[in-house]
Amino acid sequence: MKKVLYFLACFLFLAGCSTKSVPDWIKTSHHQLESYKKHSLQGRDRLAEISFQKTVSEIKSSGDLRLLQIAYLTRYALQAAVLESFDDQDYRKLEAVEPHPENIHFHAFLQGAFDRVDEQSLPAQYRQFLRACKNGKQSDIDLAITVIEDPLSRLIASGLAVKKQLYREQTINTAIQTASEQGWKKALLVYLEKLRDFYGSGGDREKAGLTQQRIDLIK
Repeated sequence: MKKVLYFLACFLFLAGCSTKSVPDWIKTSHHQLESYKKHSLQGRDRLAEISFQKTVSEIKSSGDLRLLQIAYLTRYALQAAVLESFDDQDYRKLEAVEPHPENIHFHAFLQGAFDRVDEQSLPAQYRQFLRACKNGKQSDIDLAITVIEDPLSRLIASGLAVKKQLYREQTINTAIQTASEQGWKKALLVYLEKLRDFYGSGGDREKAGLTQQRIDLIK
């Protein structure tokens, strides 16, 4: 997500290269988006929505449509990370007025339209994963997910793999471990439920039952 969070790069640039203070809207939008991500992944939906709307409001005060697109793409990325579908109408309206190639390709990536994604237009951490998905070899996909250093990016890749039916037990367990380490309760429960269903569909009732017990203890 580091490259996708373009306004954070703006924040760092302004803070390091200008003698003037960083505009409040940049600081506030960055802070609110970070709060949105944290609350969303932990399952605090009301607080997440408040933070996201504040993010959008701050960016709108600048009129920067590129950053506004990124805010919506960030939202879609988090929804993909927890295996939710997303309504991309807000992004599409912005793209129609002011298209930016890197945003267009990331949007296609989040949709799972990998054949329409230019690898070099993606944030670097997703490129190996994209190549692996295009080749369709499951072991390469799992490796590409595992080596992603950023936990959120790793979870997003896991979500996309699951939604594209490019997953196995190891894929789900990587997502579970990532969510557990970060304390992302909503994401953890989503992938535990996916693991339970995976065992159930494979006829392993014992593992499915044990996974359900773990879910019950966490809820």
